[in-house]
Amino acid sequence: MQHIIALTPDHTDCLPRCLEPLTAVVVARFANNGRLLHGNLGFQRFMPTALTHSATPVDMGHFFLRPSFHDLQMVQAPIGQPVYQGILNVTDALGMCRSLIGAVHRQNDELMLVAEYDVAEMERLNAQVIELNLELAEVERTLARTNRALQANEERLKQLSTTDPLTGLANRRQLMYFLSQAWQRSRRFASTFSLIMADIDFFKKINDQYGHPQGDVVLKAVTAQMQAMVRKVDLVARFGGEEFVIVLQEVDLHAAVELAQRLRQAVSELTFDGLPSGVTCSYGVAQMHPDEDIEQLLKHADLALYDAKRNGRNRVSTEQSQ
Repeated sequence: MQHIIALTPDHTDCLPRCLEPLTAVVVARFANNGRLLHGNLGFQRFMPTALTHSATPVDMGHFFLRPSFHDLQMVQAPIGQPVYQGILNVTDALGMCRSLIGAVHRQNDELMLVAEYDVAEMERLNAQVIELNLELAEVERTLARTNRALQANEERLKQLSTTDPLTGLANRRQLMYFLSQAWQRSRRFASTFSLIMADIDFFKKINDQYGHPQGDVVLKAVTAQMQAMVRKVDLVARFGGEEFVIVLQEVDLHAAVELAQRLRQAVSELTFDGLPSGVTCSYGVAQMHPDEDIEQLLKHADLALYDAKRNGRNRVSTEQSQ
């Protein structure tokens, strides 16, 4: 700034008129209670037009930061001298601190502010704010993309931790969790559910004679057939090697045996290139009882499966038929 505007009482009446067009000059009058009586165009650069043109005077005591409006009122200046002269810190409509160079005079019961600011500096600061806002928007977009990627990775990790990589079935960990949930529901609602434990017959011979790639083809085909024949509320899981467990919710032993028989027939009809005789599976079926736990249920299904294999394979056996 090149100068500080000085003001004498003889000149105050003409200032609002002669300085009104100069938007770099801030002229405002305040009542002793902080009410805004007048604000020129320069003042409007700081405060919304609605405030300066309001029909009802607006309390603008908060406009002054350092010195405060209260401090300015308390100053007793000699006649013709300002109550304050120099740098004033004020707040704009956004609540940001701005600096003015000028003076505050007392005129009867009013305070008159006459100051100036550097328009170029303010425009530079506004440009910086706009640039920062653009940078912030880009950061927010980057964070959003990063969050989406993290969520996708979390879902992928969750899937890997609960899924068999070869067949896409639930793994043993997910099976035990699913069984726990089914067991709790059965206890709470006095319902039941059943298990089918399946094992591919002579699978080791397939791997030994035709190779593990062919064995993988068999595993995928058999599990796909099982998945296609159960409901979405049920679960097909790879229990280990060529052994699988199917959890059938709200299904009793009789209905589970019927499904196992259909599965046995469907799997026996699958055909494979390079495998002339096809494959078969043996099945053990067990129903959950109220006085048993999950380990006992799995043991019953395993014993039933063993019974099916011992009696010729490619058959369905139940815990009751042992």
